[in-house]
Amino acid sequence: MNLDEFCKGFRALSVERPDVPRSYEAGKKLLGELLRDPAWFGDFLQRYISGPAFLTEEPASVFDNEIRIHRSPDKSFTLLAYIWDKPDLCPVHDHSAWGLIGPLLNPLREVKYRRTDDGNAEGFAELERVSEFLLKPGEVGFVLPLDKGIHQTGAAKDGITISLGVYGRSIRKGYIHFFKPEEKKITRARMRIPFRRVLALRALASVGEAVGKTLLTSSLLDPLPKDWVREFRASS
Repeated sequence: MNLDEFCKGFRALSVERPDVPRSYEAGKKLLGELLRDPAWFGDFLQRYISGPAFLTEEPASVFDNEIRIHRSPDKSFTLLAYIWDKPDLCPVHDHSAWGLIGPLLNPLREVKYRRTDDGNAEGFAELERVSEFLLKPGEVGFVLPLDKGIHQTGAAKDGITISLGVYGRSIRKGYIHFFKPEEKKITRARMRIPFRRVLALRALASVGEAVGKTLLTSSLLDPLPKDWVREFRASS
């Protein structure tokens, strides 16, 4: 399945039932098919990196490693990519919408939490760690909005890890929550413009050797700031 086929298929699900996919299994099947072959993602990264807006325009995000792949014109769903360059977990966070997640390249760790306090004390949140999963490329997990979807994800091994997330219409605008379970703290994390271009370059080199040799030419790298190019070459 290519990117266009996925977007058309998921749009059809969203039209029938805009709040959630028509069924978990239907959405899971579509995303699973998209995750099976990363070749389309190499094509997307080539356009993303070489496009005129690469240095100047990027949708705001809470996460530095997030890249928007597609947003449905009616805003019923958004497809995002997340790129990790080392084994690490993102901050514990909630979601403003339902979502489906899965790794495209290398395994993805997911740790799920349950909130045990009543939510009435400002800045305070008590969490219980309830499960941990290792998703392999092609496997799909599900997240729920608000307190029902508190988790953290990240790379499980060295090297570039890429995951995809498709999320429905947001029911809370402008921010999500970050949690510090050990300190029992909760803070608002607002959207900002992050630095994620170097990760896109590293991911392009990791999608496939032939892709990297074909696309990562000097003509592509020359317009980029020299410190970006040095960091990319040092890690590739």
